[in-house]
Amino acid sequence: MKNLRDIQEGTSKEKIDLRKPKDLELRKKAETLKKSKNILYKKTPTVKEVKDLSGNDNPSYSYIKGKSYKAPKFIGNILKIGIFGFIIVFVLNSVSIYFQGKSLKKEISNIAYEGISYLVDAGKSATKIQFENALETFDKALKNFSTAENDLWFISKDKTFYASDNNAGNAVESLLQSGKHFAIAGKYFTEALDEFNKIPVFFVSKNNPETTQKVSITELLKKGLDKTEIALKEIASATEKIKNIDEKSLPTEIGSRITLAKQKINEVSGILKTISESFPSLLKLLGDEKLHRYLILLQNNNEIRATGGFIGSYAIVEIQDGYIEKLDVHDVYDIDGSYKGVIEPPEELKFFTTNWRFRDSNYSPDFKVAAAKAKWFLETEGGPEIDTVIAINQGLLKDMLEISGPVQVGNFGKLNSENYNLLLSFIIESKYWGAEDPKHILKVFIPEFKNQIMKEENVSKMMSKLYKAIQQKHIMAYSSDPQVEALFESFGLNGEMNKLKNDEDYLSVINTSVGGTKSDQFIEEKIYHNTTIDKFGTVIDEVNIKRTHLWTDSIYYQWKKTLGAYGIDGMPDQIIDILGRGRNKVSTRVYVPDGAILLSSTGAEIQTKYDRDLKKTYFIFQVEVKAGESKEINIKYQLPFRLDFSPMATYKMYADKQPGSRGSILTKEIHGNEIHNLEFYPVDQKSSTNKEINYETNLVYNRYFSSIWEK
Repeated sequence: MKNLRDIQEGTSKEKIDLRKPKDLELRKKAETLKKSKNILYKKTPTVKEVKDLSGNDNPSYSYIKGKSYKAPKFIGNILKIGIFGFIIVFVLNSVSIYFQGKSLKKEISNIAYEGISYLVDAGKSATKIQFENALETFDKALKNFSTAENDLWFISKDKTFYASDNNAGNAVESLLQSGKHFAIAGKYFTEALDEFNKIPVFFVSKNNPETTQKVSITELLKKGLDKTEIALKEIASATEKIKNIDEKSLPTEIGSRITLAKQKINEVSGILKTISESFPSLLKLLGDEKLHRYLILLQNNNEIRATGGFIGSYAIVEIQDGYIEKLDVHDVYDIDGSYKGVIEPPEELKFFTTNWRFRDSNYSPDFKVAAAKAKWFLETEGGPEIDTVIAINQGLLKDMLEISGPVQVGNFGKLNSENYNLLLSFIIESKYWGAEDPKHILKVFIPEFKNQIMKEENVSKMMSKLYKAIQQKHIMAYSSDPQVEALFESFGLNGEMNKLKNDEDYLSVINTSVGGTKSDQFIEEKIYHNTTIDKFGTVIDEVNIKRTHLWTDSIYYQWKKTLGAYGIDGMPDQIIDILGRGRNKVSTRVYVPDGAILLSSTGAEIQTKYDRDLKKTYFIFQVEVKAGESKEINIKYQLPFRLDFSPMATYKMYADKQPGSRGSILTKEIHGNEIHNLEFYPVDQKSSTNKEINYETNLVYNRYFSSIWEK
């Protein structure tokens, strides 16, 4: 996962004078670009104010292409050992170059270079979670740097050594010392990672009723934390050594590398410090000092809601010292029905309810807002006090059943990854197991599923599926504890919508099902977002949303065949409509930058509203689509800011996916009116000229677009 940061002005505010010789060259390049159409301008812009197209100042935003997927393992990924290995290679490679440049003794150079090679190999092994190889190689690196240090004892003793280069001798010594500290830190971090990566295995085995040996997961975590602290101290020492080097006294090719190395080391040290500070949160989540209680929202994203799906059921889970002490599943209508108070709904829900309840608490697309309200509702309606809220979309169950295999549900039969959705939905909606407790099947299924999935051989596959689900917002988490919430944010679990700066475009299409059917699984949504920028910097956006209901009679015949295998004959028309054939009706909110002005619309009655929680403007309307039909809505609006061509302007846009959505198809176009494009991101667009850019992608993940324009 790559952090994308913003394009924004640097520290220099100096205007470019195109009459000066230096800036005249920039003008010539721009003129050449104007004359050539269908050209991809790949050179780095010479304007100092413009930084990285991938966004150089917004570390909280993540972009994932969503092509081939290879998930890292648990905490190993979180610790970003790959970055750590990169710094080792980058900084310490300077040692060998410097040795060669100053013609030190050949054997000393070879020893140092060998130490660097060992560090490189160790970093690679740690990245791949090959702990044995990594530890052995870090040991070799440490021995080599220690040997080189001993052989270079005369550098610090002889004050005249390298006198012509001022403190160059001390620089060599500092680099070697730094290498030693990095090697020690790498060794301890690798050992800590080994402990942390055992946690999922122990958690699963501990919660499997067949396991007799119980291991304290919290004690295991504390053991890893001790080694982490030692590693952090060694990194601090390495940082101090590098900091003391005066790069100006070194040859240019070495000095520039040291300057960048200092910057990168500070970044890595900050990351590692943040991670170390977040570990106490893991202890809380595992119930180390006291029992930790979770509210699990079981969201059915076949009936889409703002944070994923309708909350038809929920679970209360209690964990003590890493062990699941309690797991109870409840029907949301039971607790809602027992509460007699009147609660006024928010603006977003007033069109379909006058008395707000727990089942509709996930009204906001920002999970931090929605989860806090879900916690409040549960406790207000008589439920237990909650520490952490987790939302899980029903679609994730398919992935988990692919791992666990078919699950036996009493005498009814087995549910698998292909039939669970139909069988669970039919039995619940038709009240097949009784009208008094229609969701009894979940109370039978979930404990059996837990016992079957909680096996050590499933851990690796589970972590891979869960990691991907987090990135696609099928799993989100919230805690009122700031320390735990910070941990969720670092994991990308908090489901927070992007916060915007004053000159950034934004789009998020949020659908809320109001028809009571499970037809969203058959809806194809195509979103076209067209942006036009004129020479005055005015930005006009046009959004076209096309929703198509893909249900056909062939689906019904397949359903009939599946249900028949379980002795269920016939499906009432009412149930067929509820499960997918019926009209798909949603209330749609199109979130845009705060202050956007509606210019025109077609296809629906559009209202402009303001979300106080998210500080964004949104356009709201209702869409109803019958099976086999399509519906289109078009909205044209002007952004509340103008781009500044001084001398070039950067257009930036975030597109957030709706949690629980299977991924709308997104086409993004940017047109220049009397302006010319110089650069764009991402580079794998469908087509581009110096007048327009055309992207085709999907919203399986959040997306980011940016481009640089000149008059």
